[in-house]
Amino acid sequence: MLLSAGPRPRVAVVLNQNARGMRPEILQRLERLVPERDLYVSSSLEESRAIAGQVMSRSYEHVLFGGGDGTFVRCLADIANEAELRDMPLPRVGVLRLGSGNALADALGASVPTANGLVRDLQRARTQHTGKTLPLLEVEGSLTPFAGCGLDAQILDDFHATSVAVDRLGGRHAKRLGAGARYALTVGLRSVPRFLTTKQPEVEVINTGSDAYRIDWKTGRVMDEAPIATGELLFRGRASLCSTATIPYFGLKMKMFPYVNLVPGRFQLRCATAGAYEILRNLPAVFAGEYRAPSLHDFLTDGIEIRMAKPVPVQIGGDLQDGLRSKLSIRLGERPIRVIS
Repeated sequence: MLLSAGPRPRVAVVLNQNARGMRPEILQRLERLVPERDLYVSSSLEESRAIAGQVMSRSYEHVLFGGGDGTFVRCLADIANEAELRDMPLPRVGVLRLGSGNALADALGASVPTANGLVRDLQRARTQHTGKTLPLLEVEGSLTPFAGCGLDAQILDDFHATSVAVDRLGGRHAKRLGAGARYALTVGLRSVPRFLTTKQPEVEVINTGSDAYRIDWKTGRVMDEAPIATGELLFRGRASLCSTATIPYFGLKMKMFPYVNLVPGRFQLRCATAGAYEILRNLPAVFAGEYRAPSLHDFLTDGIEIRMAKPVPVQIGGDLQDGLRSKLSIRLGERPIRVIS
């Protein structure tokens, strides 16, 4: 039975057919719940851009993206480009939990995609007239909730390779192995061994924005008595992780960025010098965002440039980028987006 379109706001549902959680039964459920005119399914970048044009031409107030964090970043970019071309406001946006990492789904409170969960998320989108806003990072022309290099990008690289191997070897049974199990295989069989045998890359991070603030690792509080000025060095050294975010989570409910909301108008930068043994020994506290150690260097800033001594993999919004980078510029987006939460 279709959910009644009801009064405003009108909601478009845009699905990434290639998302790991986009199983046939999920699509069938959504086809029963969402009017045909409001349901869009994309299987390529070209289709995503065309759908963005349709969504903006039909003046939807709210848009739900069905997929993971990468789907959100790509679809948001297409919608934002169309909104700018048409001189129209960006719709309020949200997510359906259909990806592999789902950091944004965790941050925005999206339900597990059961029949009842999908109904809850759709009803929330249809009835929400006010809601919060979410600041995003601007990285290489894209708006994204997180980006960086180091262990996170390495795991994404390994995750892709592991998933390809599982799909090839598992045949029709491969889909039974979900994202959580694949991440566990990735970390155990590929990432940890590579981490143990690979020298951490040298990086330096320069503050390119307004005053930045260091977080005291012992207390988790802002050290605001000595702000770091534009052009000054934030971090230099070998790092296993150098990542930024405007949301607390980094996939699988790992609270990698627990300080994002301490200072308005700033995002969190985390540079970690921890080794594999330290990370694995303290993994439960790391996941909960409760781990504190001198190996974690945390800052709140609104603009940085990361420079790497040699080119390394980079992730933007949970998607591993093509090629390697020796430099990455990140700044806070000009204005926060309106979100369904």
